[in-house]
Amino acid sequence: MPDINQPVVYTPAIKKRILGFLSKSDLKSSDWSDDDIKDIRKFIRDYYRNITRKCFYCRKEISLRSVDNCHVEHIIPKSEQIQFMFEPRNLCVVCSDCNIIKSKKEVSGQIETVTKNGKLYTMYPRSSNAFIVVHPHFDNYDDHIHHCGDIYISKSKKGSYTIHICELNRKVHEYGMDSNPLTQSELFDIFHDIMNSDDVVQQSKYMNKLREHFIKAG
Repeated sequence: MPDINQPVVYTPAIKKRILGFLSKSDLKSSDWSDDDIKDIRKFIRDYYRNITRKCFYCRKEISLRSVDNCHVEHIIPKSEQIQFMFEPRNLCVVCSDCNIIKSKKEVSGQIETVTKNGKLYTMYPRSSNAFIVVHPHFDNYDDHIHHCGDIYISKSKKGSYTIHICELNRKVHEYGMDSNPLTQSELFDIFHDIMNSDDVVQQSKYMNKLREHFIKAG
């Protein structure tokens, strides 16, 4: 089951405004920040914030009232596919760090196009297979990524790529380790021991074991 089962539903009034906004001849991705649609951004943010309560990528808590650490995320970057700026399945909320780090990195392996009345239209992908990143509307996060505190381990290619483009292991340098995606299944036991031990000396031994693992792997 995907993390988000029901995408945001716009009211008829909001739909009308969105269509008008997208029809602007000089529309730019930066127009997302226009004051004219501030209330629509809030509507989207509040909806996804209320049903997720955390950043989709790093799973850390997001701000419950402030916008500073609760950003509306465009999974397929709006700078790459501006027509998906308000597409409900292209939206979720993330923390400010993940939003900045992911930026406009590639996430989709394929975009559908259809011809209608002689015009070519780009369609939003309809399945998980169309994406190379873990997608909140199509995927279950835990099927692809396991995280223990600030350490993230991939369970699939999608998980590995998501960890990479969002730099989810950005804090592991504090332990003297590389921040590349961690894929070895044996690490689960080590992380479990670290998180469940109250003995500082024992924790240190586990961390040394972890460092040795990466030295050998590198």
